[in-house]
Amino acid sequence: MALVATMKCPGRYCGMYNGACTACPRGHRVNTTTEQCEPCINDPMMYEWLYLGFMVIIVIYFHMESLTCFLKKTCGDCNLKSTIKWVLTTMLETIVAAIFTLLSSEPTGKLRLNGCGVTSFLDWYSVFQNPTVKFVETLYCESEVVYPLYTIVYKFLGFCLILMLLVRTWYKPTVYTTASVYATLYFIPGIVLIHSLLCGVIYYSFPYLCIAGSLILTAILMSEHLEEFNDISGNIQKAEFMSQIVMYWLLHGYGILSVVTYNALSPYYLLLTPLPTLFYIVTLPFSQPIVLSMNEEIQDSAARGFDGGMELR
Repeated sequence: MALVATMKCPGRYCGMYNGACTACPRGHRVNTTTEQCEPCINDPMMYEWLYLGFMVIIVIYFHMESLTCFLKKTCGDCNLKSTIKWVLTTMLETIVAAIFTLLSSEPTGKLRLNGCGVTSFLDWYSVFQNPTVKFVETLYCESEVVYPLYTIVYKFLGFCLILMLLVRTWYKPTVYTTASVYATLYFIPGIVLIHSLLCGVIYYSFPYLCIAGSLILTAILMSEHLEEFNDISGNIQKAEFMSQIVMYWLLHGYGILSVVTYNALSPYYLLLTPLPTLFYIVTLPFSQPIVLSMNEEIQDSAARGFDGGMELR
């Protein structure tokens, strides 16, 4: 439905286009001053690029998880060379998909984007902001207000699926290749569903998801490999352990960088990136099971001594 311009255009996202008050076409956004639908030709802000990078990281993470899971189950004796081959393959698929996504978006053929920007949480859910004219008719003005941040994720995930099917069919069919394809066919639609419903929530919370995720993953890794303080020197020499630590540091630093960018904070906060790992190592001697059990025995002995003294009295 469109209204001929006889009064102020109602609604938060309705604008004047071709002489009528209607939804702005894709790639346009209403100017709140002139109420005209104007094309979006601005470059995305740094925080918006970080958001898109987060969606790429999510896909790589799920690829790595499925890779680790199926390699342990179906290829327990795989050597380091075979593992690196699969890691590089999955990362290459995702990175190439991201490049194709940028090249196929406006401006076409360039590694850059034209964007409308994000001004509020409601921008992600314009479908719920349609105004009712004179309490009778609804003026449907839903559009991709945050162009292209909403639809570009779908395009990227589509390229990921296409490249996965093209690349992995070149390899000799194995239990792993079949299982990894099936895993991707599950988690990609899952990401699509979550993005469709919670895109606005993810946009504003992804920095904290990165920080929380890195803390949890670091704690799990440390608890699996560092039972005693003396285990540190041995694990530092292991390439698998150190590669995981570095990846968790990068994830933690990515979250901090996003928070710093959005809130215009000092970049020196990035120096806090290795803090969770150092904190775990420093407090490791105080959290060993033998130390905790000794403390419990001391407390029990003190309690029994106190009870015995009360009985003598």
